[in-house]
Parts: sequence; C-alpha cells; structure tokens
Amino acid sequence: MKIKSRVKDYSVEFVDDLLKKKEEIFRSLDYDKLVFFIDKNFHKLYEKQVERFIGKEKAVIIPATEHQKSYSKLALYYRKLIEMQFTRKDILVTFGGGVLQDLSGFIASTLYRGIKWIFFPTTLLAQADSCIGSKTSINFDKSKNLIGSFYPPDKIFIDTSFCRTLTRADFNSGIGEIIKFHLMSDEKEYCRLLRYLSQDDLFENRYFNAIVKSTLKIKYSYFKGDEFDSGRRNLLNYGHCFGHALEAASNYAVAHGEAVLIGMGFANLLSLKRGIMSTSKYEEFERLISMYYPKFDWDLVSIDEILYHLKRDKKRVGKHFTMVLCKDVGKQFKCDDIKEKEIRSTYKEFVSKYEGKI
Repeated sequence: MKIKSRVKDYSVEFVDDLLKKKEEIFRSLDYDKLVFFIDKNFHKLYEKQVERFIGKEKAVIIPATEHQKSYSKLALYYRKLIEMQFTRKDILVTFGGGVLQDLSGFIASTLYRGIKWIFFPTTLLAQADSCIGSKTSINFDKSKNLIGSFYPPDKIFIDTSFCRTLTRADFNSGIGEIIKFHLMSDEKEYCRLLRYLSQDDLFENRYFNAIVKSTLKIKYSYFKGDEFDSGRRNLLNYGHCFGHALEAASNYAVAHGEAVLIGMGFANLLSLKRGIMSTSKYEEFERLISMYYPKFDWDLVSIDEILYHLKRDKKRVGKHFTMVLCKDVGKQFKCDDIKEKEIRSTYKEFVSKYEGKI
C-alpha cells in the first residue's frame, strides 16, 4: 500500500521471514546508523533472530505497557537517543505493537523537530490497524492518549507470522479492531468478516492475510482526505469512547481491542435504547461481538470511574458526552448529546447482560 499523507507519504509492505531480510529492507535507504526500540516480550520470544538482525547497531529494550507511554517517561527515551549521538541522518527502527508505535512516533515527531523512523508491527492490532493513520499518542496523568501528534513512519513492514506467538488476549485484541472495521464497511466486507470468523483457527487459515489487508484498506478509506481527524475519520472511534474509559478505569487490565469490543457492545445497546438500531440488528451484532468479549470482573471498576474518564475524553466537544453510535453495517455516526443519565442506565443494563466468553 502507498499512503498519501500531508506530513509525509509512506508505504506498507508485507514481508515473509522479515528477520532474515535486514539487508534487503535497508539496502535502498540513506542513513548513518540505526537505533532500535524493541518490545521486551518480542525480544524474549525471538532473541537469537533479533540479535542477528540488529548486528552491531544499538538497541533499547522497552516493556510494552501503557505506563511506558506516560508523559513522564518520555525524557528517559529522549535522553537515551541523545546519549547515543542520534542525528537526523540516523533512523529509529521499532519492533513492537501499539505502545511502542505511539512512543516511537511521538519521539520521532518531536526530536530535532522530526526524524526518520521505520516500523515493524509485531502484534495483530498494530498490523491490522494502528500501523497506518499517522497518529501518535501519549498518556497524561490518568487519561489515555491525551497528548499526541500526527507523524507516520517512513516505511512499514508487516510479517504476519509474528502473530503466532501472541497471547490469546493480544490476538483477540486485534480481532476486535478487525471486527470493528468490517462493521464499518459494506455488506461485501461484512461477509468477508463472517467467512473469516467461521474458521476453526483464526490464524492458520487461507483468509488470514486477506483479512489483515482488507482491514487496512477499510481504515485508509476513512482517513484518506481526513488525516487530521476533523470529519469522517471521527467515526473510527466506534467502540473507543467507552473502550478507552474502561481501559483507564481498569488500569489497563483489559487489552485495547477487547475494550473496543466491549465499547462497541455498549454503543450498540445505547443505539438500541435510542431507537436507532433495530432489535434484530442489535441481537445479530451482539452474537458476533460477545463471542470475543474477555472475562472481566465489573466489580473492578465503577460507573463513576468510567464517567470520570469519559469527561476527560479528547473527543468531547460540549457539556454532554460524545460517542459513535450505530444503525447497521456501514452506518455509524458521531453523537455529541449523550447525557449522564443515559450512560448510567445503559451501563447498568449492559453489565447485567455481560458474559465474557473467553
């Protein structure tokens, strides 16, 4: 994929055996040295291959937790790059998922007012969703993704075989976003999703690479022409408003994509209660989404904590709450007039019906 950006155009390439192709990947690039930011867990799983790939270059191994994205942690990573005498002739290379992408992208956008960086997404969530779109996000205090910029990688290389070593929660986190995007497309893509989800093994099947690629294409169709999130791209927050609040309220005990699934279920129930979504459509979507709900103890959070984080949501524009509601496949819309009493009553009903299937 070639992606147009007002910041800088970039590309996405699918590569087999990526860890054996360092020379092929970097041959055409002009640089003095490479510095690697590497997900600690990925490094542990692929240590020998990663060390061979790095060679004599320098690397920083980083735990992939939301707390590493905090504003207070940034100085540590700026300092490491400066101590390595990183210059604008060098390239920052990232192996990891969304956390390391956010951290790397924000640093790349601000260090020396912009440096070159390349991203190797290693999670399904990053490969099928976050790797494109240009957004970088940093958490501030207790609020998720409150500070950020728009700064895409120069190049993205995807090796879907990395998904073999993901935990079930991390794999299903990617499935959550895959479901979201196909519900936001059309009947053809919705049928593609159902065909894919009907497989016994969601990784080892002939539809896997195709569903990752179609998810990226659907996402691009939403932010093409609206890169800076001022119009249609806002709809991609379907499931994210409540989902982000749940992530923060639970201290990130719920994986992002699974929180988005829960957020979609909540938004659909609110849509049903407002008369926007039909009962039959709600039940159809709920059967699909609830199959991937994580087990979650709702006693770990309270509606007051959820509301606290919803009030700090950067998408909020007025005194009421903002959420993307849904009518049908490809029919989502942003709603800025949701009142607190609606959130409270919907929350009570949603939690009473909730049953994690995994």
